[in-house]
Amino acid sequence: MHEGYAIWLEPVHLHFHRGDQVKVKVLWGRGMRRSNGRVPGPLRGFAVNPEGNTQLAEIQYDEAISARVLTFNAGEEGIYTVQVENDGPENADVLRRYLAARLPVQVGHHAHGSVIALNRGLEIIADTAAGLHPGREIELAILFAGKPMAGAKIVATYHLYEGDGFPYARITDERGKAKFVFDARGHWMFQVSTKTDGQEHTATLVVPGVK
Repeated sequence: MHEGYAIWLEPVHLHFHRGDQVKVKVLWGRGMRRSNGRVPGPLRGFAVNPEGNTQLAEIQYDEAISARVLTFNAGEEGIYTVQVENDGPENADVLRRYLAARLPVQVGHHAHGSVIALNRGLEIIADTAAGLHPGREIELAILFAGKPMAGAKIVATYHLYEGDGFPYARITDERGKAKFVFDARGHWMFQVSTKTDGQEHTATLVVPGVK
């Protein structure tokens, strides 16, 4: 499946304040290693606020940090769910790729919450999104079209990992869930892929700021 290449998101800052312009880096590569290759298809992004309301977000290239950046204006404090999506080629003779990347964004110093389900294709949700540290356990759920995926393989890495690829892997149980224990600081990325009916789906979730 394209050797694990995917879109992922990283925050420009670990938390923001009410009224701030939130900035999120949109990156492409494998195992949190950036690639100069072209991301297939157009990008679109949006943010879901703590009340469940959705706002579209702009994605533009930022020369200062040499990366595409998603921006939106923060309102009330809490955990925002940011998503970037990318559809693959329309050509019927080419495998169509559906890519999705998700990031919880903390607005306010004491915001807590989970990574919510959006019921959009393949997705990774988590039982917590803030206040994480090495030794803390996180439970992930894999959904496809809103339904749990049993037997799905989740791979994971973190941006300070000095090796290549994904040093961790889990298989979801009959409820579509799996648990990881953080054993290092940094931004952690979880990734899952599936292929069905000539369509390849890859989703990532970055849990930022394990410290």
